[in-house]
Amino acid sequence: MKKFLIFFVCLGFYSMGQEANAQISQGNHSVGLEFEWSDRSVDLPDQENQQNDFFSLTPSYSYFIKDRLSIIGGGSYYKRRNKRFNQNPNSSGWERKEWDVFVGLRKHIEIRPKLFMIGIYGLRYSYTDYFIESVIANEEWLYSSQQKLNQLALFGNLGLAYFPSEKFSFELIFIESQFFKFNNKSTVSAHNINNYEDKGWVFEVDGFLDQPSLAVRYYF
Repeated sequence: MKKFLIFFVCLGFYSMGQEANAQISQGNHSVGLEFEWSDRSVDLPDQENQQNDFFSLTPSYSYFIKDRLSIIGGGSYYKRRNKRFNQNPNSSGWERKEWDVFVGLRKHIEIRPKLFMIGIYGLRYSYTDYFIESVIANEEWLYSSQQKLNQLALFGNLGLAYFPSEKFSFELIFIESQFFKFNNKSTVSAHNINNYEDKGWVFEVDGFLDQPSLAVRYYF
């Protein structure tokens, strides 16, 4: 893993030293924004109700070091909550918050005029706070669990960019892969309080065709 990191850092310094050329006629710079939001309430049997809301925001900036190749950096905030309620005081639910920062290289490959394949690879650090709680009032029982997860990853994304005009593009990311190191610290509270720690390495490949990541980008 250390060899990969050293290679990536060296490649980044080398790329920043190259002469900057405009990406066709769009410009040397671009800014992008990805935004997702949903709020649902579902009535379940036995007079039970489930609420589920989701919010995600990802701004980014890129600078073209040569034609169709740019350095990109940014961050993201992600939050999802799920709660279930009965008419009695019983309830259960969970909440997940995640913060990311990333830097990498971004490549455009023309498929046809106005349509490009885009590939991104780089380094990403993420911090996740995941909380679960369940209350059974009749039995005076409370269960809660909190996980705090740190990850450092090499990642790669694949998607499409469509230019309806020269300065704007709409983008869809549908495949993401990552190789990351994680450190997960958990606290579980029921009758007693227990602490756990989990460390390791993971490789993942995810497809987002069922829920793709959409964004808009401006070039200048």
